[in-house]
Amino acid sequence: MKLWGDSLVRGQLKEDLKNGAIAHAYLMSGRSSEEKKEIVMWFVQGLLCLEPEDGHPCNSCVSCRAWLQQVHPDYHYLQPEGSSLKMDQVRLWNSFFRYRPNLGRNQVFLLEQPELLTAPAANSLLKILEEPLPGTVFLLTTEDERSLLPTIVSRCRVVYFRGGGEKLGSGEENQETGGFFRIMKYGTPAELLKEVRLLGTDRGAARDLLQAVLTVLEREYRVDRKASLAACLSLILEGMRQLEGNASVPLVLSLALYRVQKKLQCGRTIVLESRDENG
Repeated sequence: MKLWGDSLVRGQLKEDLKNGAIAHAYLMSGRSSEEKKEIVMWFVQGLLCLEPEDGHPCNSCVSCRAWLQQVHPDYHYLQPEGSSLKMDQVRLWNSFFRYRPNLGRNQVFLLEQPELLTAPAANSLLKILEEPLPGTVFLLTTEDERSLLPTIVSRCRVVYFRGGGEKLGSGEENQETGGFFRIMKYGTPAELLKEVRLLGTDRGAARDLLQAVLTVLEREYRVDRKASLAACLSLILEGMRQLEGNASVPLVLSLALYRVQKKLQCGRTIVLESRDENG
């Protein structure tokens, strides 16, 4: 099966399946599209598959056959009824928590548009996510994670879809991204502004740069899930949205990258000040 869409997201999820490093909950954030839906469905099948091959579902085990026939008993799906997701809908899942997977490796619970949860339903979901159950994986899909309760986001592995199958460049492009990232991490605001000015008003180059920086931040966040790194990811995503809205390229880059620079250097500044005080 050929998969389209965000190659970086697909690669992340494939590594999780390949290494058995499955989180109990994933938040799939990013613009809705056929590509995003296809990758999410592929991941669901991989989570259910009994004999995954190099991070891909095998398409031949009894679990995969049930999935392909759309009759899998371990896949549970909720979407909004009207303008909200209600408490009674979330409660429908409770009866399944008492049982082990019937056919697949896991039970998979997919919830679309969690931002439409009513307050009681959101609190009920939060309680479920706070007490992970063996053999269960929750997938939440949203266009913008900022509309969710921070406590729900913090209990999920956040996966950012950018759409269009973007890939991080190589060679000179990687060096350029690395240079920007080093300045954001260790340089001064003046140095950062100088680099931004060199890009001029090329919207495509600005978009590519933000996507590449986002990829680097995602890799760091997977290793060290600091709140400051999560905030940096949100800042870059906001910058990308502003570019799509035809905002000024130099202004968007300056603000987004400067704010990320402040977040990245915050802890380092505190350490340096502490050392100065202690001589």
